[in-house]
Formats: sequence, structure tokens, C-alpha cells
Amino acid sequence: MDESNEHFLPASHPGRDTLSVREPEDLLGYIPHALGEWPQESLVVVTLGAGSLGVSVRVDLPERLEPDELEGFAKTVTDYLLTDPLVEAAVLAIYTADEWRDIQAPPHGHAVTAVRLALSELGIPLLDAWLVGEHTWRSVLCEQASCCPWPGRSIETITASRVGAELVYRGSSFGSGTPAERIDAAVGVGSGRESAEEWWDAATFAAALAVWDETLSTGRAPADERLGLLAASLDRPALRDAVVVAAALGASTAWQGSCAIGVLDPWPENGAVALPALAGGLSPDEVSLRVRAWQEQQVSDSIDIDTVLEFGSVILGQTRERPQWERIERLERIMRLLVEKEEPEVRAPALAILGWIFWARGRGSKASGFLRRSLSAVPGYRFADLLARVVDRGELAGWARSPETAWRRMSEAA
Repeated sequence: MDESNEHFLPASHPGRDTLSVREPEDLLGYIPHALGEWPQESLVVVTLGAGSLGVSVRVDLPERLEPDELEGFAKTVTDYLLTDPLVEAAVLAIYTADEWRDIQAPPHGHAVTAVRLALSELGIPLLDAWLVGEHTWRSVLCEQASCCPWPGRSIETITASRVGAELVYRGSSFGSGTPAERIDAAVGVGSGRESAEEWWDAATFAAALAVWDETLSTGRAPADERLGLLAASLDRPALRDAVVVAAALGASTAWQGSCAIGVLDPWPENGAVALPALAGGLSPDEVSLRVRAWQEQQVSDSIDIDTVLEFGSVILGQTRERPQWERIERLERIMRLLVEKEEPEVRAPALAILGWIFWARGRGSKASGFLRRSLSAVPGYRFADLLARVVDRGELAGWARSPETAWRRMSEAA
């Protein structure tokens, strides 16, 4: 089960930007940003309360279950929703490739009914439920073709939604198409990566994050083999985002946040994992020590909502604590090495991260230049595209608004 938590607070709450969800496609555009990927064969429930969106819970769609099994399934879902203290109502979405042939018999309707009943018993109304297919989406609670055209609206209305475009910090975590299509389209770079499938593995993710942690901690210029590994690691959006978080708040927050938002397979409780020895990376023993240290800093065994929020807030430059600007400057030096590479799939993320660094510092014009170059290297590169929209609107990073968190040149800091 994957869980995310973000409340879009109304304007009366100072210090937080407001994102208004006006249409169903806005909310459906929010969901993949909250989860870090476009869900597949999944049931997703989002809470609403106090004029804001709250907890997002994703579970695999169940097979045909007996009534008592369906009841248990629905209770598992609703138990997670109750972690939101502001919950007043909920909405639900089914993501499936199953074809919807009969308007009165949507696929997985039994799961929708079970969750709706469980919510009702808790006094939480289900405001709407949608089925999101391969090409169209539609409400499963509306049987009138006059108000809800059959077979539904185009998926493009979701991917092009206003809220989806504004959620830069979540949008950077998933690409266009299904996860399977993104893996097939991934391009290996240098000797640091054997296959796209390995790169999704939690052990490989940990090994790559560990070498980034060491590089950002020591500040030593990486040798060619290690630079190749660092370049290859940016090919996966979730790992790229973890690197940014590791620079700003440390690798522990990056690791815990990546686990919490569901972009990694669960890490075995006994820690018995076969860690790979990546070319240019650390030894398996060294990686194991770092992972153990990251886990020891976790305050509880359950999902830490504060960690989820902090992970996402880094991309918006508005964490509660001052970022580690020294590590971010080391990240900048590595990105400047990578932009000299010929491969566009290396240059695009490196230029986009440089754009993020300068935007976080409050240098919008320089940020815009790097983001345009990123989009020139790989047209439509999502992280650069969404952040460029934020920069073009003149929005300032949260860190740059406060003297306590704002970046200062080394001479000024002294």
C-alpha cells in the first residue's frame, strides 16, 4: 500500500501556496504526482477536509473476493484514510486496462461498493468515483449519459490539467505513459548501468544513492568511472529527485521519503538484501552501513507523513529547515561536469537540476536559461518543462523568501 499526504491550504493560511482543485480532471491530475507514478491496476482514495486535499492511498486492485474478504479489503483502505485528522469526505479512482462495456457494470465495481460502504459506516461520504482507463475516464457513480458522456472523456484532459502542471515537485517523479513503457524507453548511459529493470530495484537504488551521499559529503571531484555512474543514475526520475533531496536535506530524508511515497519495493525488515557492486560505486558493505544509518534515523516503523511532505517540499524550495547549501553547491559542481557530456539524456537532467538550484537560490533568470537548455537537449523533458512554468510565472522558491533559509554566497556567509 502506498500513501502520500499533502494539504493544499486555503489562502488564509500564511506561508503556503494555494492550488485550487475545481474540476475532476484537476484532482485526477494530482493523483499521479502524489503517488510518484501513473497508477496501474490500482484503487486510489483521496481524502478531503478543511477545504483541502489530504491523504492519498493506493492499493492493488483485488481479484474477485468473497463478501467477507471485500469487507477486510475496504477496512484496510479506510484505516489508512483515518490518519488524516481533517478528513470530511473522500473521492476514489480506479485505474485499470479492463474495458468498460456496460455503463451500469463498471470493472471492479464491487471494490468501489465495498469501500463506499466502509466509508459510510465511518460517516465519511464518497463524493465521486472515477474509472480511469487506457484512453478515457468517467464517473462510475453517474449512470446518465446526458451529464456524463459515454464512454468518457479523453485521458489527455487529465495529463493536461492545470493542477498537474503546477505540481512540479510531484510531476518530476513520473513520466508520460505507463511505467512499463517508461522502462522500455529508458536509455542506458556509460558503464554504470546494466539494465532499466535493475534500476528500479531497491538494492540498486540504495547503492546509487549511497555513492551520491558520499560524493556530496566529501566534495571530492569524482573519477571518470564514478561520474559515469552518477550520470546514469539521473536517468530514473525518482532517483534524480532523491539526489536533489539528498543534497538539500541529507540522504536519510531522501531514502525515507523515497520509501514512503512508494517508488521503491519494500526493504526487508531483516535487512537481508543482496547489494550490487556498481562500477564506480561503493562496496556492498559500505552501502549496507549507510542504509542502516538512514533507517536508524527513522522515528517509527510506520510511514512518516512529515518525511513525505518534506521530501516533496524540497523541489518547491520550502522546507521547514534551512537546506544544506554546501551540499547543494557540490551538486552544482557535479552537474556542471555532466552538462559537458554529449548524451542528451545526461545533459537534460543535469541542466534541469542546475535550473532548480538557481531557482532555489532566487536567481530566476539564470534558472530559466538552464531550463531552456534542458528542453533543447530533450524536448518535453518533464522536470524542466514544469519547473520552467513555475519560473516563468515569477514564483519565488520558499527558501529565497526568508533570510533564515535563503542562499548566501560564501563571502556573504562568512
